[in-house]
Amino acid sequence: MKRYAKNIALVLFKYFPYGGLQRDFFSIAKELKERGHSIKVFTRTWDGAIPSWLDVIEVGEKGITNASKNKKFVENVIFEVKKDCPDIVFGFNKMPGLDLYFAADTCFAKYSSEKHFLQKFTKRSKQAIQYEKDVFSKKSKTKILLLNSIQKTDFTDVYETPEDRIQIIPPGLDRNWLNVESFNIRDELKISDKDKIMLFVGSDFSRKGLDRAVLGLEHLLDNHIPTSLIVIGDDKDSDYLELITKKNLVSRIKFMGPRNDVASFMKSSDILIHPAREEAAGNVVIEAIIAGLPSIVSSEVGFSEEILKFNSGYVLKGTFSQKAFNSLLAEAISDENLDKIRLSIRNIRNRDYFFSRFKFVADYIENNFL
Repeated sequence: MKRYAKNIALVLFKYFPYGGLQRDFFSIAKELKERGHSIKVFTRTWDGAIPSWLDVIEVGEKGITNASKNKKFVENVIFEVKKDCPDIVFGFNKMPGLDLYFAADTCFAKYSSEKHFLQKFTKRSKQAIQYEKDVFSKKSKTKILLLNSIQKTDFTDVYETPEDRIQIIPPGLDRNWLNVESFNIRDELKISDKDKIMLFVGSDFSRKGLDRAVLGLEHLLDNHIPTSLIVIGDDKDSDYLELITKKNLVSRIKFMGPRNDVASFMKSSDILIHPAREEAAGNVVIEAIIAGLPSIVSSEVGFSEEILKFNSGYVLKGTFSQKAFNSLLAEAISDENLDKIRLSIRNIRNRDYFFSRFKFVADYIENNFL
């Protein structure tokens, strides 16, 4: 079948270099552009350099709260996109008017129902639910790209989205991701050779479960398992200093801020710890597999199913319990179990599957939007 170049509008609330959704967006845009499609990006704000091959329209931020900014953006972007007459409107955040949606987040309706009942009456929640309905309801025509089957279950349980509008896509790392300069983290950060190194990666510390990781570290030390925790991500470490100081863990935890050399840290660590409260996928789990690093995660992590499928680590099943997580962590971090997982990962980490997301998405667009 002959493929024709298309005019594609890519829409997202905001772009910044370190976000997982933003990295997926960028790689998809690049793949589509390399195939000859015309790409125009509509966003509230763009943080960082804009590549010469990408046409970016910054609509701007109007409003005080995030909800009001999003509402104004959606109103403006619908108007701007219509003027441009694209063949496809491809969104990376939930909003009305999309032909295709890339679901990098969780089901808001499901998770909000598990929080305080008054939350659903806030403007933010009402807006989020409406935008989610605009994409997932049975009346919608939007096609949807999901990252895993856990997401699919969550969304279809709430919205009964027709099967023919849903497509689960594979992971998508850059094959050059591991090609970074390695350095000795122990020497650099003055970590004892006797310590196990736990690595925490994520730019929303509360949602990713940093407090749970800190309590896990305390448990290991209480049980005479010398361990240090390295934290990478763009968030405020000051919010956790009281807990860390109270637990007498200041010397055991290193905050590194956002980094573009996460692969180097993974090569030198013993285990990735990711006890997230809410995580649609968790690309960091796939990164750990490629780096040969065992993982321990909560069942809320979408890519926990990849860990179970490929035996690349440990998943705490069911409702999160700190006591159960601590116990599993102590088991996982033993030399014997870490060696067993590393051996298992070695046999699968070069599979094409882990690198195929962006080609898959471009193929999907070309096959489904003629």
